[in-house]
This record gives sequence, structure tokens and C-alpha cells, in this order.
Amino acid sequence: MKTVDFNDKRVKRVIAIGALVLVVAMIATMILPYLV
Repeated sequence: MKTVDFNDKRVKRVIAIGALVLVVAMIATMILPYLV
């Protein structure tokens, strides 16, 4: 089993994108009911 290297730029990018998507999804679910 290969350990995940958190210093790897690709891993950091994937984590950053994942966090960004999560935040956007949370904000969207909060704002959408007011827009509809």
C-alpha cells in the first residue's frame, strides 16, 4: 500500500479543488432556496 505524500503538488491541488467544491456546494444549498 502506497502512502499519500501531502507535500506532492498534485495531491495539494486535488485537496484544494475538493475543499473549494465543498464550500461552493454548501453556499449554493444556502442561497438557492432564496433565488427560487
